[in-house]
Amino acid sequence: MKILFGTYPWAFDTPGGGERQLIAYQYHLKSCGINVNLFNQWKPKLKNNLLFHFFSVMPGSLQLLDHIKKQGIPVVISPNLWVTPATRDQYPHKDIASLLPVADVIVVNSNMEADSLSEVYNLPRERFKTVYNGVEEDFTKTVEPEMFRKKFNINSRFILNVANIEPRKNQLNFLKALKSFPDITLINIGHIRDNLYANECIKESGSQFHHLGPFPYNSPLIRSALAGCDFFAMPSTLETPSIAALEAYASGVPLLITKEGSTTEYFGNSAHYIEPCSISSMKEGIANALLSNHTNILDTKFLWKNVILDLANVYKDLIQ
Repeated sequence: MKILFGTYPWAFDTPGGGERQLIAYQYHLKSCGINVNLFNQWKPKLKNNLLFHFFSVMPGSLQLLDHIKKQGIPVVISPNLWVTPATRDQYPHKDIASLLPVADVIVVNSNMEADSLSEVYNLPRERFKTVYNGVEEDFTKTVEPEMFRKKFNINSRFILNVANIEPRKNQLNFLKALKSFPDITLINIGHIRDNLYANECIKESGSQFHHLGPFPYNSPLIRSALAGCDFFAMPSTLETPSIAALEAYASGVPLLITKEGSTTEYFGNSAHYIEPCSISSMKEGIANALLSNHTNILDTKFLWKNVILDLANVYKDLIQ
């Protein structure tokens, strides 16, 4: 089976969770006998593929998907979007409302996301299929922290944040809360999506913030950093639910994460949750996470090799 993946044009300039998901899907679908091609606007070759899976609801995508549907090719959309009736006007609501109905199937990362999008965009719940985000099995294996510490000359305690630097990831508010813990550093691994915001983070935090740039996908250095941190923090304004946080969870690291989004469906009572707009909530969460001594045990349903079977079944049901 041959299928085609696509996304908005600049997605891989500073890739995040949605792009990591796309690449993981492409790699693991091979085990299901599904060959994924990446959409090339210069050589589309649409009719060589049985369906088109689009990873975004970015405005401006409607015309492309409408063209593909007119070729008789089924369309799957992964919105990677957390929106509620209260927050819908913070997004390009009309664009998204026009785009989602084009999809034959809408693949979401959680049942909570499906329920919310169904309500906000007045779409039948059965149009949505939940395929959980996954983790490479390597993250369940032990890696020594010395590799990371030696590479970057880190000798003090630190909190790890694997995320692009941008307002949605909320590092600035977290750093304000971290000032109450002056002996702890926040280390970030990721791209800078917003330079002005990154400069604010540096100005706010001084020596309490270190940005190391992006690491390769599934890098042993990330796993070593996880092994050496006090806990993993993802204080975003929303998450669906964060592949990086799921990787931290698989590594057995204490997890501090936003309440906003579908995080509770993944982590249940095994994470410390914070209100992303509350500095006091973050301070309390940091204090609790620093005292945490529990070890997470990943449910094997979240391994990519198992997750991908659900996605393959979505495709097979669609083209039968």
